[in-house]
Amino acid sequence: MNNKSVHPVVFATPAPSETALTPNPLESAFDGLAQLAARMCNRPVASIVLEDGGASWCSANGRLADGTATPRDPFAPFTAACTDVFAVRDARDDPRFRAAEGRVGGFEIRTYAGIGLRTSRGERLGTLAVYDSIPREFLPEQRAALTLIAQQVVSQLELRAALAERELLSGTRAELVNSGANSGSDTALNRALLESAPVAIYHTDGAGNSAYFNPAYRQLFGLKEDDDDADWVQWVHPDDRPRVKSAWTDFGRAPRPMSFEYRSDPRKGAGRVLAEQVVPVGNGRGFVGTITDVTELIAVRDDLRRMETLFRNTFEQAPIGIAYADRWGTFMRCNASFAELLGYEPGGLDGLSSFELTHEEDVGAVAAEISRLWNGEIEFVDLEKRYVHKKGHEVWVRLTSALIREGDTAPERAVEFVRDITATKAADLELERVHKQLMTASRQAGMAEVATNVLHNVGNILNSINISASLVADRVRQSKAGGLGRVAMMLTEQGANVGTFLVSDERGKRVPEYLATLGEQLVADQKATLTEIASLRENLEHIKETVTMQQTYAKLCGVTEVVNVNDLVEDSLRLNAGAFVRHGVTLKREYGEALPITVDKHKVLQILVNLVRNAKYACDESGRQDKLLTLRVEPTEAGARISIIDNGVGIAPENMGRLFHHGFTTRQSGHGFGLHSGAVAAQELGGSLRAESAGLGHGASFILELPRQPPETGRG
Repeated sequence: MNNKSVHPVVFATPAPSETALTPNPLESAFDGLAQLAARMCNRPVASIVLEDGGASWCSANGRLADGTATPRDPFAPFTAACTDVFAVRDARDDPRFRAAEGRVGGFEIRTYAGIGLRTSRGERLGTLAVYDSIPREFLPEQRAALTLIAQQVVSQLELRAALAERELLSGTRAELVNSGANSGSDTALNRALLESAPVAIYHTDGAGNSAYFNPAYRQLFGLKEDDDDADWVQWVHPDDRPRVKSAWTDFGRAPRPMSFEYRSDPRKGAGRVLAEQVVPVGNGRGFVGTITDVTELIAVRDDLRRMETLFRNTFEQAPIGIAYADRWGTFMRCNASFAELLGYEPGGLDGLSSFELTHEEDVGAVAAEISRLWNGEIEFVDLEKRYVHKKGHEVWVRLTSALIREGDTAPERAVEFVRDITATKAADLELERVHKQLMTASRQAGMAEVATNVLHNVGNILNSINISASLVADRVRQSKAGGLGRVAMMLTEQGANVGTFLVSDERGKRVPEYLATLGEQLVADQKATLTEIASLRENLEHIKETVTMQQTYAKLCGVTEVVNVNDLVEDSLRLNAGAFVRHGVTLKREYGEALPITVDKHKVLQILVNLVRNAKYACDESGRQDKLLTLRVEPTEAGARISIIDNGVGIAPENMGRLFHHGFTTRQSGHGFGLHSGAVAAQELGGSLRAESAGLGHGASFILELPRQPPETGRG
């Protein structure tokens, strides 16, 4: 056969020059496969351990250095008994391995995945495994990759066994022939093993000539039965040929176990990726090699890398916090945004518990929801909570968490999405504070409306009292009672002659007539005075009733009781009574039957007093002579309806939508609190307040709807 002078490019990083860890190290080809397993499964350490004691412990970049402690492998019995990939997410949480000690390269083994190496006949050859010090999930793609690599290891082991047997048989063939022994059956078995191998196998003798290549080799390179492989390099992709030739030149200078990877030329057929391992045969008898089609394996690896890159970029660059945690809240991995949110460096949260960092007042509620999530009661958690920043201040977040499910297996971790809402929360609290202040101001303005009406009524009553007092004073000043004293003095001066004086003296004769006239005058003065005093008493009583009513409503603020709607309307009228008389407004009452409702009387009175007073102003500003205010009370399905109807100035259409906005008013002296606070109070009572008007000059109606019962308060 023709000379085979070159062949493909290094597939895995060559083993370092350090002495292998195990007393019986495997060849570098197995180091490459172990490195590939570490890379494709994204784990820091991988191993190939054989039943005969051989082992290869590698990182993703090469064999582990001498002096690194190899682990005590508590997982091996379980891996050997499993027909598929045996995986452990976290050895600490698994009761089978909590007490076991497994360390490698200075770290404790937390995550493990391994697969048994078996021949097609089920014979155990060893294990292929990967390790990590951080609890991590083992993805389906990684399981598939580990399975494919295990198949390659088994193929290598079977090939080496076949080659060893062939070499042994070849080395003894001359002796067997010379001794006359018949070795035909052994040779046939040896050749059958090589001919049926599932990978391409070739042998080059010590002179560099191709001594053998099996059917799989011929099929791979498209060679016919009688073809040789002199032009095999033409099947290598043009871009890879320089590297392949250089690698083979290096091998020719210093033969040693090497691994290559290269692409086939797509012009010669379907473009494939091939992995080749070559080892020198002892005693200068050339070298043997295998070639395996790893296109699918490489595709899986590339897909895994792309997926991992995409995931890593998405995870790390996301503008919101993302974390993975177990059922106890321990962070397994957090992105940079999450760490930065709480003031930690990237990776600084790994291993910490979410509950350790949660505000103590929120721990109970959050723990309850997380427990419901893991128990399957809810699909996801969505709540607001507080974290404690590394510097000690509170950080408000919106937390959304869901379990990560992989097929039918029980979930082992949850993903948390965390958004910082501290600024929004502060704005909400400030808005609530301002709203409370506004409500207080509006309520005080409403109370001021009531108080102002009380003062107006008291002022009107005091005017009446002043008039009555003036009339009494005028009567007293004009009284003839002083003449009675003068008559008495004149009679006293007569002494014993008083009788003669009354009969004979002209002045005495007029005394009886004067006394009769004076008596009539005094009786008239007394009657008038008593009338004014009665009026004074009534007005004072009116003041007392008005003030008492205001005090009663003020004391009952916030207290609900059963009242008659008609009585509430009458109370609001009494608090405005003086104004109606002063402005010449006629009242018209259209009350239905008594309607009892349970309500906060003070709030209702506040609304009605403001509406009645506004109606009075509307009538007064209209300039009409027939100023009319109609008060209508009627039942509804939900409770009662109170209508305040005036024939005043009316409401412009463009103002209808703004009537109840805070600060809006059409009166120059108005403050814009009354209708807004009335609408808010109506909502708090479970009712509503609305306005109707046909336009300017057509009057207006304000309708207050009240329920029979107050609304139920919310439960925490």
